[in-house]
Order: sequence, then structure tokens, then C-alpha cells
Amino acid sequence: MWVFLAILALAYGITKMPALGGLSQEARYMLGITFVAIACWVTECISIPLTGIVIIFLQSVLGVLPLSQGLSYVASKVNVLIFAGLVISIALSKYQLDRLLSLKMVSLVGDRIDRIVLAMMMATSLLSMWVPNTAAAAIMVPIAFGILNLVEARPGESELGKAMMIGIAYAASIGGMGTPVGTPPSSVTIGFLKELAGIEVTFLQWMARGVPVSLAMTLIAWKLLLLLFKPEVSRIEGGREIVEAELSKMGKLTGKQTQTLLLFAVSVVLWLMDSFLPVLKDWMYLASMLIVIAFLLPGVGVLSWREVSKEADWGVLFLVAGGLALGGGLSKVGLIGLLSKWVGGWLSGLNPNVVAALMVLIVSFSILVFCSVTATSSAFVPIAIGIALELGIEPRLLGMAAGFASCFAFFLPANTPPNAIAYSYGYFKNYEMAKSGFLLTVMGALLLMLLGPILW
Repeated sequence: MWVFLAILALAYGITKMPALGGLSQEARYMLGITFVAIACWVTECISIPLTGIVIIFLQSVLGVLPLSQGLSYVASKVNVLIFAGLVISIALSKYQLDRLLSLKMVSLVGDRIDRIVLAMMMATSLLSMWVPNTAAAAIMVPIAFGILNLVEARPGESELGKAMMIGIAYAASIGGMGTPVGTPPSSVTIGFLKELAGIEVTFLQWMARGVPVSLAMTLIAWKLLLLLFKPEVSRIEGGREIVEAELSKMGKLTGKQTQTLLLFAVSVVLWLMDSFLPVLKDWMYLASMLIVIAFLLPGVGVLSWREVSKEADWGVLFLVAGGLALGGGLSKVGLIGLLSKWVGGWLSGLNPNVVAALMVLIVSFSILVFCSVTATSSAFVPIAIGIALELGIEPRLLGMAAGFASCFAFFLPANTPPNAIAYSYGYFKNYEMAKSGFLLTVMGALLLMLLGPILW
């Protein structure tokens, strides 16, 4: 609490600095609110979702945004999309379909160690496109642990253990980039592109860019980890058997599991239809509401409201709302425009794809400070869009590059829950993840620079 009060005091001091004489009073207040948000995200002196509520409260009290507008971000279209994703992940988890789908994929690759590591990472990446990255890691890490036990891979000593555990952690973060519901930075980016640049990004348009980037990053991470941590063995005898044993324990699909899979498939189709139904405005969000109704409707659905209210991570909705309110406030008082002009002066004349690569590096290394992919995207995506507009660059290029980079939480176990889950098994050290994370981040920046002309 004392840290939070100290942050408020420092923010008040910032608003009174003589050097800010050229800014309006609203802009000064917004600068102070931004300092409060960043300081709270970095120190976690209060919970990260509560920081979102604090942002909206301060904006309303200080007259930056009306209370009605601040609260509207809680019920924003972006949060409807996120909520639908949460409902689907709860249903898949309840009936163990997330685990079943992952085991099915791993069972197809045989006993070659490089293929097993790739299968584990691909399964994690594809799974995290539809369920939270924490859940994806929590499902896959125990499977990896069972496989590692077959070759008596010792924690802290086995190079295979390092490659597999770090690979799963990375894949859990990478996969979320593939779809608008995979991770909050995706939906946050879509929201800011609409609000700040007037650009609608459909579900299919995002996937057309997100899935290639996600799959390419997974393959790059796989190759990099096998080079850095060369496995002691080339094959795992019995690797497929342990996976098939787990599958046999799960038995045949039950009626509810089949029903859940059908609802999941229908949900994907509904989301993808927004690119083919241009006459229906906001179809992606309307479809999200329909998906929630379908999963909860008696006789049709497979969940009760009690289950959803108990299992859903409601905090992420307030965190996203606070991030959107922060971006909206910065835009209203003109601070994004001022910052964009200042940064744009330094970057003018550079190739747009080089600018995108620099943006990726800045955002991804900032995760070391923010330790939250949602907070990182909330802070940097609006700035990236502002810079794009200032330089005359396609806003989707820099906006989505910043959104993707917000998921590059590759450096430390504390950066994101999947990293912490994998680290808890003791197979790798902090510096080993930092080494591979640094190289993967640089490769990710180069990848987006090369793919920029194709994707945008």
C-alpha cells in the first residue's frame, strides 16, 4: 500500500513539473496517470487487474474521460471476444479435450527425439491459439516430464530436458498470436486499430497473418533450442507408448465430449464467417456473444453459468479495459500524437519493415520490465499505431508487430506463467532461458521484417 501511495505522490509531482508548461492540464493529468499505470504494472504493488480499475477511476476523477466512457471499456467489444475465448477454454478443460487433442498430435510422431520435441511444441502452440497460454503449458509440461523420465533425464543436467521444457514455455506464448482469442494482446491490438486508425481487422484477416508468424516462430524456436541444447539421445524408446497409454486411460469420446467438440468447431466457423459477411457489422463480436449463449444454453450447451463464474479469469477483462482506457486517454489529450512526432523524427526515412523490426525489439525487451504481455501491449500498441500514422506507414504493420512482440516473453521465468510452470520442474536455469530468449527475440524481429512485405 505504501508503495502505491508513493507512486501516486510521484505522479502528482510529475503533473506539476515546470518542463511540462506547454501541455494542457488534461495532458499533464494523463501523463501522471500513465506513470501510475506503468509503475503499478512494473512493481505489482497492487494486482495488475486492479491497476486497470485505477486508471479508469483517475481518468474520471481528474476529468480526462467521462466515467461513462471509462466504464464502457469494461464492456468493450474486445472484452466480448476475450470472454468467448475464456468460455471455450473452460469447456475444453472441463471435458479434458485440450489434453486429448495434444496427446493425439504427439502420438503421431514416433520416437525420434527431434520430432518429439517439435510435436510437443507444435501441440502447445496450436492449443494456446484457443486456450490461455497458462493452461496450455500446464497441460503439456507434465506430459513432457513423463517422456523425460523414460530416458532418466536429470533436472539441471539434461540438455534434452532444457530444450523440451523451454520449448513448451516458448510455444505457449507464441501460439496465442495465431488467433484474436489466443492471447489478450491480439484482441487489444484489434481494438486499438479500430479506435485509433479506423481499421477493422476480421478474425480471418488476423489468422492469415498470425498463424504463419506463430508457426514460423515455433519452428525457429525448435531449431534454435536443439542447437543450443543438443539432446543426449536421438531416440526415446517407449515415447509413443507412454502417450498412447495416457490416451487409453482417457477412453473413447463421451457424448458430452463430442458435443463440446461440435460446439468448438461451430465457434471457429462462426468467427471465420466475419470475412464473408461484410454486410453484418461487428459480426466477429456478435458471433462471440452467440458462442457464449450456445455453450451456456440449457439443452444445447455444455457449461453452467456457475462453472463459468467460478473458473473464468475475470481480472483479464478489467486489465484490458484499463489498457484501452489508457490508450484512449493518451489519444484524446494529444500525447500519442506528440510522442509519435518525436519518435517519427528519429525513424523518418527508414524502410517501414526496418521500423517494424525496431518496434519488435523495443516492445519485446520491455517485457522484462512490465512482466505482463497484456500490460506491454496496452502501453506500446497505441504508440506504434501513432508512429505509423505519423510516418505514413500501414498502421496494421506496426500495430500488429507491436502486438506480436508483446507475446515475446522469452527471457525469464518471471515474465509469464508458462515460463514459471516450466521452470518449476528444475530442468533449466535463469541464464539458460535468457540466452535462448535473447536470440529468439532477435530472430523474431528479423522474421517480421522479412514477412512484412508479404503479410501487409
